[in-house]
Amino acid sequence: MHLSMNNSPKNTIEIILKGDLEEIDHLATALNSFFDDAEIDALVKNQVNLILEELYTNTSNYGFQGVANGQVSITLSLIDSQLEIIYQDNGIAFNPLEMEAPDLLLSIDDRPIGGLGVYFVKAMTDQVEYSRVGEFNRLKMKKLID
Repeated sequence: MHLSMNNSPKNTIEIILKGDLEEIDHLATALNSFFDDAEIDALVKNQVNLILEELYTNTSNYGFQGVANGQVSITLSLIDSQLEIIYQDNGIAFNPLEMEAPDLLLSIDDRPIGGLGVYFVKAMTDQVEYSRVGEFNRLKMKKLID
């Protein structure tokens, strides 16, 4: 894991991960440190942790199949009352926003596997966009902070 902050540690953090599930603890530690320094409340912290852990787990499990040297870059920037999150990976081209929403009314036994991570991303952010930039999937999310 690689971690860097700009001149104002409360405003921006960039986390670079190898795409290995073993690094998920490093992700959680870095996020907790950022949110504590920025004095962001526990609800937002928990929501963003959940979103990024879901995205990272999915990328690690599925996005790097056949890809050598998988890498994930996560940048969080606090600008006024808005948190901007940029999640990038060099995995297989995949737009998660094109996935169908899961049918939450079905029982767990009847519901197909998958789709909840994308559901969380859409439900817990105020804006989300996908783009493919060169060899990278780029998911840009914005979340308003009270």
